Amino acid sequence: MNRFILLLWFLLLSKFSFSQNLKNDSIKLFIDKSIELIEANSILTENLSKIKNELYNKSQNLNSIDEVAPLYEEVFKQLNDYHGGLKYKGKTYGWSNPNVVANAYLKNKIKTEKSTFSKVIEKKIGYIRIAGNNDFAFKKVDSLANDIVSHINHINSNKIKGWIIDLRLNTGGNMYPILLGLKEFIGNNVIFGGFRNAQNKPTGNWEIKEGKLWIDGIVLDRKIDLDHPVKTNIPLVILTSCYTASAGEMTTISFIGRNNTFIVGEPTANYTTAVQGFEINNNAGINLSTDYVVDRNLKVYKSNISPDFEVLGGDDLEDLKNDHKIIKALRLLRK
Repeated sequence: MNRFILLLWFLLLSKFSFSQNLKNDSIKLFIDKSIELIEANSILTENLSKIKNELYNKSQNLNSIDEVAPLYEEVFKQLNDYHGGLKYKGKTYGWSNPNVVANAYLKNKIKTEKSTFSKVIEKKIGYIRIAGNNDFAFKKVDSLANDIVSHINHINSNKIKGWIIDLRLNTGGNMYPILLGLKEFIGNNVIFGGFRNAQNKPTGNWEIKEGKLWIDGIVLDRKIDLDHPVKTNIPLVILTSCYTASAGEMTTISFIGRNNTFIVGEPTANYTTAVQGFEINNNAGINLSTDYVVDRNLKVYKSNISPDFEVLGGDDLEDLKNDHKIIKALRLLRK
């Protein structure tokens, strides 16, 4: 018993002395606040004790938070959270997923293809390609959703027998306007997805009720309606790539479990967590993966989305009839 008490006292004394070795209180407060936020909100906390000790150790001889901030690249690597990051004085300190598969053709297209695109294929298949967006401040929800609907209206008619929704260039952004623009395809009077925290408790649902889109209990209205209704259970193919990420993945998940729906392409980028930002001080904030996503069948996504039919490479956005993923999609829609 005495041996145990002495050991416990040594550990407590070491921890106390360790934290006191930092050169100024501002560094300690910064680290403590960030760890407190991670512990309270992140779904990825398995290595947190080790992370905290290493962060203190590496910060002992540092003089300012400017020197501490780059250490958070290693923090997020050890958390295995490449969706989050530390925001400090206009810079982001995070970790990039080292296992991302490359697609050189699409990588170049992402740089130039920023707008929604639509056309009719084979006179009866509607095709719409939706790129990522940067509407993190929720200032473009109406314009982005209306743009999607305008493209649908431009090609939709009674002749359309199926649809291809191309998310290969959708690297993320704000999912709300994308879901709002596509809500008629997703369904009606259905909970089609949502969020679950680390304890697998619901933290928000995605729902279409009486034609209105509800996200986490908030209703989203759209300014433009469809000129022609979308037929219930009309066949859909969702195209994905290794760059389909975050909001693009959330959009893909919103269709999983829908009747007559297939996912074709490449496994997605694995940014399937919900991210929230928290303030540390006036100069810094921390973005954390706070929730996992579930589909309409309550399947939890802790990694990327695997397509129903894998088609690697073969992309040709200039000439869709030569695009391998489009070719596979058309074969499914002809059945």
